[in-house]
Amino acid sequence: MTHLRPLPTVADDPTLADTLRRHPRAFTFDELVGLSSERKARTAIQRGEVIRILPNVYASAVHADSFAVRADAALLWAGPNAALSGIAALFMWGFVDNPPDQIELVIPHVERPYPPDWIRVRRLTYRPSTVRLANATVVGPDLAVIFGYGALPRHLRANAFFGAVRSRFVTPRGLRATLERVPRCLARKELVRRIDAAERGVESYLEEKGLRSVFNTKEFLRLKRQHRVRAAGESYRLDLYDAETMTAIELDGEAYHSDRVQRQCDLRRDANLASVGIQTVRLSYRDITERPEWCRALVRGVLEARKRR
Repeated sequence: MTHLRPLPTVADDPTLADTLRRHPRAFTFDELVGLSSERKARTAIQRGEVIRILPNVYASAVHADSFAVRADAALLWAGPNAALSGIAALFMWGFVDNPPDQIELVIPHVERPYPPDWIRVRRLTYRPSTVRLANATVVGPDLAVIFGYGALPRHLRANAFFGAVRSRFVTPRGLRATLERVPRCLARKELVRRIDAAERGVESYLEEKGLRSVFNTKEFLRLKRQHRVRAAGESYRLDLYDAETMTAIELDGEAYHSDRVQRQCDLRRDANLASVGIQTVRLSYRDITERPEWCRALVRGVLEARKRR
């Protein structure tokens, strides 16, 4: 690596350790020298103030364990044709909450680096779309989902996928088109099923569960998914809506409807919908996942009662 990136502005007469503490990123040895001198760079390394993360890649000992620094180090080590991929890309796009321990990179197929255990390299025969996020080169959102989805633990996949769709950075159609151009990825069939569900209007794991395991019988085919209505000057998206009886069925996620503030919002929403004649039936996460037949019976009874009216 002989190219130099723009170096941070150095204050009057700081130590190299002080400068690097203020800049949580990776540096080549030449960049360390550019910030101080060769003697000072070697001294800082010997003292443990600056740590070698990869061959010819260094960082402040204070920040060396951070995801941001390790991701920057991986990209600097792999060269200008590399980009973050997999769960690392999902994290950069905000589709998962926690950064991965292992950082995945995509590189051209002709390159054959020998990464340490904490870096995974995916060699591609085609050039992926990339963007710059937080000073890092990252694959586009479609590829982030496609390469990261199967690498996630199974219990985290649905939230990551539907979070990506809700973000509007990706669309089901765009994901499907990109996936057709990707020859191999983990959990491909499962991902295709999720894309199918998203194309039918599903926006969360709970809605997917309702679609596949609860309201999947013939009697509920008439329910409209993700139906939007206006009431009391507000726009609301209804998980499921029966137009014949003007009934909304809401699937309350485990993490989103348990706090007091959210409960107040739900009560106001239900009252506003009632003002235009729409009755709301709320089903909890536990009911949907553990008592599907009970949920069907409850909704069936409400719809029949309102139909008689």
